[in-house]
Amino acid sequence: MGKWKKSGLIVVLALSAVFLFRQPETGKAAEHSSLVHVGKMKMMKVSDKEFRALAEKGSVASGTSGFVKEFQKHAVKREPSFSITYKGNADDIPEDIIERLSEIDNKNTSDDADFLSGGILELGWSGRYNSSDELVLKCKLNYTETADEVKKVNAQSKKILKKLKVSKMSDVAKVKVIHDYVVKLVTYDNSLKDHSAYGGLAASKHSTVCQGYALIMYKLLTDAGVPAHYVTGDAGGPHAWNIVKIKGKWYELDATWDDPSDTTSYDYFLIGSKQISKDHKLDNYYKKKYKISAGNLNWKKLIKASGKKEDKKVKTDQTKKEKNAAEAAELRKEAVRILSDSIDSMLKQDSDISEYEVQMYDLCKKIFGFIIEDMSDKAFMEFMESDEMMEVYTNDTLELIETYILTPMLQYMESDDFMTTIYEAMYSDFAEEDFEGVSEKELEGLVDAYAYQVFTEMLYNQSEEYTDSIVSEIVDRLESMV
Repeated sequence: MGKWKKSGLIVVLALSAVFLFRQPETGKAAEHSSLVHVGKMKMMKVSDKEFRALAEKGSVASGTSGFVKEFQKHAVKREPSFSITYKGNADDIPEDIIERLSEIDNKNTSDDADFLSGGILELGWSGRYNSSDELVLKCKLNYTETADEVKKVNAQSKKILKKLKVSKMSDVAKVKVIHDYVVKLVTYDNSLKDHSAYGGLAASKHSTVCQGYALIMYKLLTDAGVPAHYVTGDAGGPHAWNIVKIKGKWYELDATWDDPSDTTSYDYFLIGSKQISKDHKLDNYYKKKYKISAGNLNWKKLIKASGKKEDKKVKTDQTKKEKNAAEAAELRKEAVRILSDSIDSMLKQDSDISEYEVQMYDLCKKIFGFIIEDMSDKAFMEFMESDEMMEVYTNDTLELIETYILTPMLQYMESDDFMTTIYEAMYSDFAEEDFEGVSEKELEGLVDAYAYQVFTEMLYNQSEEYTDSIVSEIVDRLESMV
């Protein structure tokens, strides 16, 4: 297994840091700090056949703003592919097209703006010049929802807001009841498959990842008339949450991290940049565009002081049972955070680590985090004090991960099948003539890119097949020790 053999040592050392965390200092960390996932855009190759099929019936755009508007017209309809004939300098086509989409906001719908830009998982384009020397761009997109699913989300949004009777509430009361509804309705998708608002809001499973949580909050708040935005950043990994405007100031809200398994938390509810910056790093785009309040909003005081009779019905205090459950959830959050931060810190000290190994380490972090998340409160509290349970947690989990995921992955990468799959993927996207005149260095770069893509897909499949059973097996072992 080569260099990867040291993974056991790194993870065990990191978990030792978790074990030492017996009586934590007050701190706000996230239950899903190593579990969250935002679908990243990637460039997708477009074959000649696909290109020719759409190039003849595309739309036309001139100038940068014209291109953005034309692109948005197609994307807001959730069209998976389309073409645009661009009349202008190709260098003027904006690289920040996703951010530009969020700035087009039709007040008659909440399907556009942030809901659109946050709902694009993948974007790729390929260009050719036509006989008039105009650039024809073939665009391919993968969205969190189909057009039909967006309609179902809209219908559900209207139904929920009517049920919650928010129309006459103050903005802060609206945010409170919507936040509570979403946290109670939606569960985190530990398989990391669903990134959609549809999966959490309209589908029967009501399950999604942080991207879906943030899109749901944006949709409901916007439909309720509360100024809000979908934002992204880093929180122990790529993450998405919201900012909300109350009394002329922007505050941050993370419904995903306010969603422990058995209670509703308010640790990330309308808080300021000073507090949330301890574990959330907002992307620079949003930092520059929005001035976030440094301090937290005293939302309880605002609701209680409101003269609206509808606000008086909004509950602002937790019961003792809810507070105890929230405190137990905080311990889990801190354990997962320490685990994630410790592994990340050790990896940063290794300047020679490859992107392949980073992916494997990230998978290990997720599995170890899932185990902490899935233990009962009783087992978790016992686990925090037991050397024997910690040993089972570290050694047994690593053994199962290596047996069912890592070893097969490394064996696969050393096989002829790996290279065969790489070249099959390349030739499915390119014709033979596309390689004419390509230098050896360029070809090697392309092979490397496809190798990483094939590896990532294989690792994802292995994770999909075995993660749940590994987590279940270790949790059962730990629960039996209580």
